[in-house]
Amino acid sequence: MAGKNIGYYDLVRPPFIPFLTSLIFRFEGLSIWPIMLIDGFIFIFGSIGLFLLLRFRFDNLTSFLGTLLFSTFPIVLTFICSGLTDISSVSITIWAFFFTVLAVKNNSKWFYLSFPLAMISFVTRFASALIIFPVLFYILINLRCIKRKKDILIGMLFSFVILLPVFWFFYVSFGDPFYTFSSFFGTSSRSISELTGMLFFYNPDLLYFVKNMPSFIGPQAIGVVLVIFLGFLVYILKSIFNKNKKSMEKPHNNSFKLLLLKNKLKILFLALSVATLIVSLQGVHYLFSEILLFVSLFLLYNLFNAFKFKDLDLDFFIVSWFMCFLIFHSVYVIKDFRYFIYLAPPLTYILMMGFKWTTSFLGIKIKNRSLTHCLFSGFLVILLILSTYTSLPSMGETNKDLKQLNEDSISISNWLVNYDPNYQTKIIYSDIWPYSGWHLKMNINKMPQFYNNMVIDVGFKNYNLTAQDMMKYNDKLVSDHADYYISRKTGLTLINYKPIKQYGSLTLYQRIV
Repeated sequence: MAGKNIGYYDLVRPPFIPFLTSLIFRFEGLSIWPIMLIDGFIFIFGSIGLFLLLRFRFDNLTSFLGTLLFSTFPIVLTFICSGLTDISSVSITIWAFFFTVLAVKNNSKWFYLSFPLAMISFVTRFASALIIFPVLFYILINLRCIKRKKDILIGMLFSFVILLPVFWFFYVSFGDPFYTFSSFFGTSSRSISELTGMLFFYNPDLLYFVKNMPSFIGPQAIGVVLVIFLGFLVYILKSIFNKNKKSMEKPHNNSFKLLLLKNKLKILFLALSVATLIVSLQGVHYLFSEILLFVSLFLLYNLFNAFKFKDLDLDFFIVSWFMCFLIFHSVYVIKDFRYFIYLAPPLTYILMMGFKWTTSFLGIKIKNRSLTHCLFSGFLVILLILSTYTSLPSMGETNKDLKQLNEDSISISNWLVNYDPNYQTKIIYSDIWPYSGWHLKMNINKMPQFYNNMVIDVGFKNYNLTAQDMMKYNDKLVSDHADYYISRKTGLTLINYKPIKQYGSLTLYQRIV
């Protein structure tokens, strides 16, 4: 994209962040810092957007606390400025949702921004395509409030304009404008039977993200959960010891019973929808489960809407956001803990809802200011500071192996440059082709992985190779006339290649003449 091709490329990646990085490459040359700068800037942009989104529901202090909470989640801190697309995609999604709410509540012309931003989020990371479900859900439950419905279609048309240069780029690169999209959606729709436990990120556990949530959100968020739990505990105790409990709850109970009687059919459909959703998880294509989720949420919203709760539509919008990505990443059997980043903003909103309710319920007011809210807010800020400070060393530990791998790749690449000044005219294969391609500034061939007569492209976690597997590697290198091979495999013996240098986990093999 920058016109500085080194031979290595991976065009199946979403194009937006590479495009932005290429703009800096054009002026500053090839280096690592541009993508870190772009990722960091978009994160700050997203944090501001989250504050504004929270302001639709909460006061300034609560919204600020929520933004701090999101920004200091350990899972978020670990990947800020990493060059991956998760943080950037989520940050852009936040703004797409902010303008969607603004379009519904204030002026429908904001759809001209919300849909294009949603599309930019999609071309930042393809899994963000799922945001169309909560967006359409929010529009549907507020359809009567939108006076100029044609602005929705205009906004959609604007968003598709963004795809035109992307289609053109893929057409020039692959001869197929839909190649990259079809490749992603084909991969994401694989069922469990089509994958094996040999893949490194293979994990069919539906509750993976739920079980690991405490480590993803950190002590500060757990502190918020404890505050919410305290509020519910006090509420229950007050209800038990309240002498006027029966007289106070009677109208509410009557209205609730009346609601049940009037909506028996809706409740029946809701129960069937939820039951089918639970049964469908991992049993059918995830899109079917997503549709069932939004049918269930729509029925549930219509039931609760009878009580005229304030901001109910916004609450359901955020819950749909959370559940949409939770279902997708839980059902999708390839799991990485960084995927939890997509759940972080809506989870923040839900936590701050509970926090605000608790501090209001336990509120002690002085001059119309909630003393309880200020005290708990101060407690949360202290917890945020301490948690962030103590988690900084662990972030270095989390990325220690990747850092070491990068250093070993630099060392072995520099050694090869000095060993063979004509290395760029040679055919080189590598297990870590992106690293090797960047450091050697040339096209590096991707080495597939062989195991029990199977060819596995990426993510293989079993390196206990048999003699037959080793022969497959040797034959692959010989048939492609490879001169060098950079390998991460221990105990690898090749008939036609000999190891000439080793750094850490990497070994450089050279063809025996």
